[in-house]
Amino acid sequence: TTTINTTTSTTGNTTTTSNTTTTSSTTTTTTEETTQTVIDMANRQVVIPKNITKVVSNIPSGTMLLYTIDPDILGAWNYEFNDYEIEYIPEKYRDLPVIGQANKINKELLISLQPDFILAYNSLSSKEVDDANQLAHDTGIPVIMIDHSLDKVPDAYRFLKTILISKQSRCEELAQYAETALAFANSIDIPENERVKVYYGNGPDSLETVPEGSSHAALFELLDVYNVARDDDIKGETRYTVNPERIIAWMPDVVIVNGEPTEGVSPKQAVERFLSNENYQGIPAVQNNRVYAIPKYPFSWFDRPQSANRLIGIYWLADLLYDNLPDDMNIEQETKNFYKLFYHLDLTDEQVDYLLGK
Repeated sequence: TTTINTTTSTTGNTTTTSNTTTTSSTTTTTTEETTQTVIDMANRQVVIPKNITKVVSNIPSGTMLLYTIDPDILGAWNYEFNDYEIEYIPEKYRDLPVIGQANKINKELLISLQPDFILAYNSLSSKEVDDANQLAHDTGIPVIMIDHSLDKVPDAYRFLKTILISKQSRCEELAQYAETALAFANSIDIPENERVKVYYGNGPDSLETVPEGSSHAALFELLDVYNVARDDDIKGETRYTVNPERIIAWMPDVVIVNGEPTEGVSPKQAVERFLSNENYQGIPAVQNNRVYAIPKYPFSWFDRPQSANRLIGIYWLADLLYDNLPDDMNIEQETKNFYKLFYHLDLTDEQVDYLLGK
């Protein structure tokens, strides 16, 4: 819900002489004429400018969402892209300032950029609300909170549609794509005894995983995937580092790995490390050569960040696990469509093949 307050102020100046009274009327611009009061998705009342020209986010998920709408209003990145990622960012936007993220954000740099507001695209937990309020207090810049849940991506775009007046059609276009992708995902109904057992590995050795119920595992839950990381002692964790013995005990049918961009380990390299690890030779996924690199440039298709990048991940994972795509779709062409629509990039066939690990 968005509420906009608009007020026009007219001041009457009266001058009196002995015989004549003259009244002149002048119009002045008030704060209310140039601002709008917004009720964000955390039910916080926030005053922001009406004319939005620059926005930053304190977290990569929000930065990515803004980038999909219009890179020209994006004021900063949260981290430096590595050599693999930068190739999938148009050259015009590669050198934006880097402000850091979350509790490591550079507040002085953020303030100097003078954005119209900060987008906090995250969970709406009480902790995140407190953090958003503190960031607004520390910087003097309004903070808008939007729910980053995968099933609420259409709502996120439509919320921003009410604020970014000049981008309404663009936001609606992206919201409709998201709705279509989510509707496809919800149409998949796999009986529990037929669900593929999958292990997700992150990091240079693929030992960090996302337990069942974690927001990072949203694609698994949406697509009826059996997430092997479901032991009682790790449930409730957002991410959890396991040892090789636990992965062996889980015996996954499929393994998908993300690598570690901060250490220059690509998903393809992570696949090679996993397949060559002597500890894993008895795992079905290794025996059947079903260890896959998660496409991730410039953003992972699975969970890093938790934003609209996961929409193309719906189609990729459904195709990978169940050979299931809408009748008129192939993953190569849909990759091109998605990157053109969301990332403002015309992919070559070679780039598509690289993304898909071919």
